[in-house]
Amino acid sequence: MNKSNSFKILVAIILFFAIVYSSISLVNHYCFRTYALDLGMFNQAIYSFSHFKMNYFTLDISGAEINYFGDHFSPITILLSPFYYIFGSYTLLIIQIAAILFGGYGIYKYASLSHPNSYLPLLLTVHFFSIWGIYSALSYDFHTNVLAAMFIPWLVYFYEKENKKYFLIVFVLILLAKENMALWLAFIVAGLVLKNILEKGTSFPFKKILSFEIPLILISFVYFVVIVAIVMPLISHGEGTNQIARYGHLGNSFSEIILSILKNPKYIFSLFFESTSTDPITTGIKSELHFMVLISGGFALLYRPYYLVMLIPIYAQKLLTTDYGFWGINNQYSIEFVPILTLCLSDLLLKIKPIKLIYAITLATVFLTAAYTIQTIRTRKSIWYENTNSIFFEKKHYQTEFNRSEILKALHSIPQDASVSASPAITPHIASRDSLYHFPVVKNASYIALFTEHSSVYPLNQEEFISKIQEYKTGGKYDVIYDKNFLLILKRK
Repeated sequence: MNKSNSFKILVAIILFFAIVYSSISLVNHYCFRTYALDLGMFNQAIYSFSHFKMNYFTLDISGAEINYFGDHFSPITILLSPFYYIFGSYTLLIIQIAAILFGGYGIYKYASLSHPNSYLPLLLTVHFFSIWGIYSALSYDFHTNVLAAMFIPWLVYFYEKENKKYFLIVFVLILLAKENMALWLAFIVAGLVLKNILEKGTSFPFKKILSFEIPLILISFVYFVVIVAIVMPLISHGEGTNQIARYGHLGNSFSEIILSILKNPKYIFSLFFESTSTDPITTGIKSELHFMVLISGGFALLYRPYYLVMLIPIYAQKLLTTDYGFWGINNQYSIEFVPILTLCLSDLLLKIKPIKLIYAITLATVFLTAAYTIQTIRTRKSIWYENTNSIFFEKKHYQTEFNRSEILKALHSIPQDASVSASPAITPHIASRDSLYHFPVVKNASYIALFTEHSSVYPLNQEEFISKIQEYKTGGKYDVIYDKNFLLILKRK
């Protein structure tokens, strides 16, 4: 295929999906459907870093205030902070979309190594852009593991090109994205080693592994353990989110969890498929994930097991926990599958003949991936799913009950140096301040800003929320300074 024509088609594909992705993520923010956890938290962090200040995570629903790196060890956010001066509260959403498009271009480059002068790199790029994990992540705020996942195609591409310099640059960027990405990196490098051994056999330069890959695997493991087990608890002083608690049924520390996995392999195996809860509402969530992986190219994992090795920590992180919010295909918890599935499919196609069969398999996989992505945007088994944030091809996604211009005008009347307690959907828009709390945490807040209807009242129920509003309205400590357009603003006397 002519390279010039191929590039023009690629640009058209990227522009098309850029519009689709923007219509999900940016529209949600415009319509006040992004939240304190996690866009509000990240926006407050890049605001602090852009002003050369250390950020303190003040939006925890427990009221804890800890160093940002004690809750999310994501130094990459420091690198992103200068863009806050350009794009404001939309900064991280725009960067996230750009990262996904960049990841798709990485898929195209990698596939072009194996399938030159054909339409396969373009089809594989469409496959990548169509996988459900991207749409689930875009529908729910911003997360740094999305950035890490989008670097993976480039990591594998530079490994295949034997470009150590750029490989190491991407390797470091993934480490900086989020603390648990280090563990994933170790398995990715191990999978790449296994791939080379299986492909090259005795001709593989085993001495090279000892000088390059093995040290990187060890660095990843050590980095993960040191950051998660030592640095983050030290910084947070034991407050904030306890990630290990989600795996409490396996042990209370990393060593206990690993020992439990080794001692009870049959039980661990069952957790990959069965619910840990007796609540019937959780039945079928895990099987939905397995089906979506399979239909989106996961069948290739059976023929290219080194990619399955890369997914071991992702499957474990999702399915061994008792928190069924992780199990299914919601939010950002499936984004890591996206690059692995397309890379694996690309490698599988190398071993298939004739060319008509290759195209038949590719086209069928792209079609099924897109079709089931659309179907699961409409409805899915995973709990707490409401499709308004995702369903970019229906009118309701673009509608809002809020008078946006009036609400933003009222919110911007709150001084930037004032401490504020706010509804979760308000916080991402007013995160340019040092003290911002997730209502009902109020503390010393000078202002309280709440959506009274048509928005989440988490972690309260509706009755508790109404009671709290009345408490602050009549308690004598705050005056009502704005109460219309479903927005209530109170100011401390």
